[in-house]
Amino acid sequence: MTRRITWLILILGFIAGLFVRYSLLFEMGGVDITEYQRWGRDALTIGVPHSYHGVYFPLQYQAFEFCVAAANRFGLPFYTSLKLANLLFDLLLFSLLLLFLEERKASPLYALLYWLHPWFLTVFSLGYIDFQFSFFVLFAVWLGRRKTTWNYFLASLPLGCAFLMKPQAQILILAAFFYCCFRWLRTKDLRPFAMLAGPVLFFAYYEWFLIHTLRRPRFVHAAILPLSYLNVANVMPALTALMPNIWTPVAYLLKHPGQQIVRVSDQVHLLPYIPAKYLAATLVVLLIGAHAYHVDREDRSAGRESFLTLFTFASLVVPFLMTSAHENHLFLGTLFLVLFAAGSGPLRVKVAIQVLLLVQTLNLVALYGIHPQSLASSLRAVYSDALAIAYAFVGLSCFAVIAHWLWKDGAEVIPPDSPESVCS
Repeated sequence: MTRRITWLILILGFIAGLFVRYSLLFEMGGVDITEYQRWGRDALTIGVPHSYHGVYFPLQYQAFEFCVAAANRFGLPFYTSLKLANLLFDLLLFSLLLLFLEERKASPLYALLYWLHPWFLTVFSLGYIDFQFSFFVLFAVWLGRRKTTWNYFLASLPLGCAFLMKPQAQILILAAFFYCCFRWLRTKDLRPFAMLAGPVLFFAYYEWFLIHTLRRPRFVHAAILPLSYLNVANVMPALTALMPNIWTPVAYLLKHPGQQIVRVSDQVHLLPYIPAKYLAATLVVLLIGAHAYHVDREDRSAGRESFLTLFTFASLVVPFLMTSAHENHLFLGTLFLVLFAAGSGPLRVKVAIQVLLLVQTLNLVALYGIHPQSLASSLRAVYSDALAIAYAFVGLSCFAVIAHWLWKDGAEVIPPDSPESVCS
């Protein structure tokens, strides 16, 4: 395929995806949008410090506040204003993917896997805000790919933004911290610690902002932000919050007759005195720590993008193994997988990525999907616990294939002159 034809297909695909997104701007989307509007309206009326109550973090509240203000200013429905903000970050993500692909000498058409895939389009249709924090994470990986203290510090700034937006970024900070510690213990290299500067500085700023805005008693207000990070896992204490993962069949076995899977609490004791929540959290932390150790031990060349593989592994492990995982929590992981689908990985990994995207699409469309209407209606009519368990087993099988490859050799950058990197 010539370069001219490749770019013609890319441009046509981009226009098609943009047209679909434009048509979705004027539909309500998911039920969470009502909550986003309320949080944004309260932040606009009385300020973030007085309206902040956790679930998401202060920078995301300010984003909702901006969307409410924009909707009021231009006479738009809030959901249109919110989706326009999502569209901006969607476009930025698409551009970043093109930059990654160009650097790897891979075909830019792989960016259409993100831009046109029903999974990503459905997430956009429903108004999930994962596009926003995901851009900052991917931008951080882009900036941090050159291993200098300055690059790591620059990368920490968008990473800090993500950390102050949605809870999914917390595990990335933990993975980065583990890697930095192992790196220092093995080589005395302190440079990667600069990657944590942004999250620390931004957290400190918002802590100061809340304390000094709310005034006295300051010792009480000082606990608001830290506690919101610590308590976020208790917002919906379910074994699985509609994400088909390892806890789906467990919840099915433990539920009472007539009880929904999503209503099975993660406080149930699978071991004496140990709730499932803490068992899952321990497993996740140990796996991410072990993976960080492995990445550091294998990090011997400039061709290894440590934070890319660290963040990809972490963003896949949590939705599949952690309790209280929601159906959209895999978004960041699937975004990273677009890059690995374009790489020189084995066929089994590429097939696993495609099957995983398909399963997540079917699950999300069945739960909340609007378009295509005939497919959404059909999937909703046949959706059942048994089907959710089937999705879980298929998804876990794909996750196992991908995670094993990521652990083994998934972080190598495709050399520019490699035959696998040339578009045929």
